[in-house]
Amino acid sequence: MLKRTKNSHVGIIFILPVTIFMIGSFAFLIIETLSTSFTNSSMSGLSSAFIGANNFIYLIRSNSFWNSMRFSLIYAITATSIELLLGFFISYYYFKHFNEPTIINKLSLTLLIIPMMVPSVLFGLMNRILLNNIIGSFPTFLHLLGINIQFFAPNFVFWTLIITDVWQWTPFVVIIIYASLISIPKQIIEASELDGANDIQKIYRIIIPYILPGIITATFLRFIDSFRVFDIIYALTGGGPGNLTTSISVYIYKTGFQMGMQGLASAAGLLLFVIVVIPSWLVSRRVIKS
Repeated sequence: MLKRTKNSHVGIIFILPVTIFMIGSFAFLIIETLSTSFTNSSMSGLSSAFIGANNFIYLIRSNSFWNSMRFSLIYAITATSIELLLGFFISYYYFKHFNEPTIINKLSLTLLIIPMMVPSVLFGLMNRILLNNIIGSFPTFLHLLGINIQFFAPNFVFWTLIITDVWQWTPFVVIIIYASLISIPKQIIEASELDGANDIQKIYRIIIPYILPGIITATFLRFIDSFRVFDIIYALTGGGPGNLTTSISVYIYKTGFQMGMQGLASAAGLLLFVIVVIPSWLVSRRVIKS
């Protein structure tokens, strides 16, 4: 017992410096962003002045800000919904047909998660080339079949982003839900089969209630990540055509680095932080309780 207590103290000593560094860095960034958001700081090199809540008032009245928020919300809901449905059915298929850890099963799972392992910026650039209507192999193949789709046209570019996001991040949902599925006691499944339950009844009455914490976790993580998405959108469309695909993160980047309005970008970043943190806290409490 004394040895175990001593080892736990040693572990705390090892992680304490890193913990202090992370908390200090986070606190510094929040304080610096907060102080900048109340100024007219810019990249012009001129001295900044305190302007109170003018940046926040401007954002609340800005159509561009709310358009980017609306796009981010629609994007997050659409991408998360598709990824959740696909992730559940793929993981259930693996759970039902690939229970044995054979080489083929391991290889198929490995191939499935490869898109998730590629950096999002690189994945976006790859799809930008793949879906290009002039040099892209996929539009060329569709053209041979008599199908002409302009992937970056204003009426289809949203779905191009969704397809890219779903392709890359559905494996993440599969991993979480599959891990929840394999934790279900086999006795419960076998008992339901003896009672004559079919697949649909097993899914709705046994499997979904049992893996609900995993589903909530996957939904929460993917929604938050999709809502603040930057890399895929910036690599694929740069927020265009025009501002059609400008998410809130792209809006903050353009405001801070392209327009040079650091104070306004800091205020927008703080609003995004609040919007993300409050739901995160509420969902985390629910997951812990469940």
